[in-house]
Amino acid sequence: MKRKVIGFHKDQVGDWVADLECGHTQHFRHQPTWVNRPWLENNSEREKFIGTEVVCKTCEEIAMDAIPSNDEQRRNAEAIKAACLKAAIEAYEEAKMSGLCQEGAWELAVDAIKSLDVETVLRQLPG
Repeated sequence: MKRKVIGFHKDQVGDWVADLECGHTQHFRHQPTWVNRPWLENNSEREKFIGTEVVCKTCEEIAMDAIPSNDEQRRNAEAIKAACLKAAIEAYEEAKMSGLCQEGAWELAVDAIKSLDVETVLRQLPG
């Protein structure tokens, strides 16, 4: 299922990870010769990639019922987890762009999760 890239961050080992609009993430690596993505190492080139649609493997697994349809609790938990990640990433990025320090941006990201309307997330689930 295609989802738009809304930002990037580095993981614990320094690899680039795309933040997707659905709240999931997708690794993007530049490790020649296997993967040649020199644009990842340049901020302005990386920013051009924002808005590009990529396949979200997690969304595809959920859509293809990789999680059994009788496992409603698991499906609900995955949807809530994705919504929490999306809310936190968006709040954090907005806070940093507004000039807040790391601690302030982190507080806003946590507040975004706390204020997430779980009922709305659950109502948006298919079937």
